[in-house]
Amino acid sequence: MIETTELPHLRKNAPKIGGQIKERIDDFEVEEIPAYEPSGEGPHCYLWVEKRDVDGRNLIAGIARHFGASKADIGAAGTKDRRAITRQWVSVPMSDASDAETGVIADGVEILDVSRHRNKLRTGHLRGNRFNLRIRSTKVRGEVLEDAVDTVSRALEEEGLPNYYGSQRFGDGGSTLRAGWKWLKEGRAPKGRFLRRMAASALQSEVFNRVLARRLREDTWKTVIDGDIFEKVDTGGRFWIDESEREETQERLDDRKISITGPMPGSREGLAKGEAGSMEREILAAMEIDEEELQVFGRCARGTRRAMTVYVPDLRWQVEGDDIVNLQFTLPSGSYATIFLREFTG
Repeated sequence: MIETTELPHLRKNAPKIGGQIKERIDDFEVEEIPAYEPSGEGPHCYLWVEKRDVDGRNLIAGIARHFGASKADIGAAGTKDRRAITRQWVSVPMSDASDAETGVIADGVEILDVSRHRNKLRTGHLRGNRFNLRIRSTKVRGEVLEDAVDTVSRALEEEGLPNYYGSQRFGDGGSTLRAGWKWLKEGRAPKGRFLRRMAASALQSEVFNRVLARRLREDTWKTVIDGDIFEKVDTGGRFWIDESEREETQERLDDRKISITGPMPGSREGLAKGEAGSMEREILAAMEIDEEELQVFGRCARGTRRAMTVYVPDLRWQVEGDDIVNLQFTLPSGSYATIFLREFTG
């Protein structure tokens, strides 16, 4: 049976401060950065919603109940943490929400603003998330704490964050990852399309994490090797190169204009060619996965690529009192605050 791999830190010997996250609800604040602002007109009502200690499923259910709408008609770009204060856009058909106004509509759910737009809000319609987080009860204090946070912050600013998938991706105790493994190896597909997609995605994510972990250990996650597939930081467009373009591409990589991608292999694609592809296939083989077996995932997981590095240009921090660290930063859509925090806490 498969288990999640150990993930090396950005700097092996960087000091770790320990501590607790989400000790209080207001220790974890997240604000969505939308892909676009609502236009102000159209058949969908856009609600700028703040929730406190409410999970994504109950948020959608509460909005649907308040407006007498179907949960399937409610649109959201992403699911936010439960034990947190979060703000995001949610869409409701105007036929159901013609009387929408600001105010509390359910326990822990408040509408802060109302607008309109042409289309329903879809999953992924966001650029990223802004975070304002506190780590409490750190194991080091005072000047030692400040020095440790400064060291890790500088490393992240200089090199970027290894874009691992967080433990949430793999389910409680790795249950979702094991479901993907059973489907692949034993033909036991989870019931329901949503659970099948989650299971296949968890297995893909474990492959990605293992490839990134290896390249980080070998110090090649920021070095162009034969067969690499790249992603443009500004647009997300992907491309590959000829050997003659290697030096120029390394310069673009060093300038943070592009990132090397890792595999999310599926039924159609996902693996690189050349030296990079050989490494990825070695990792699949070590996981006892044959490329042909991935065909079982079909449309649930066709295969794609994911950037190995994300940059955190707006990172700010303060030490509050003797053993509390406040961190403010932005991550692009799909990157995990828990992965960012582990670089500090260990």
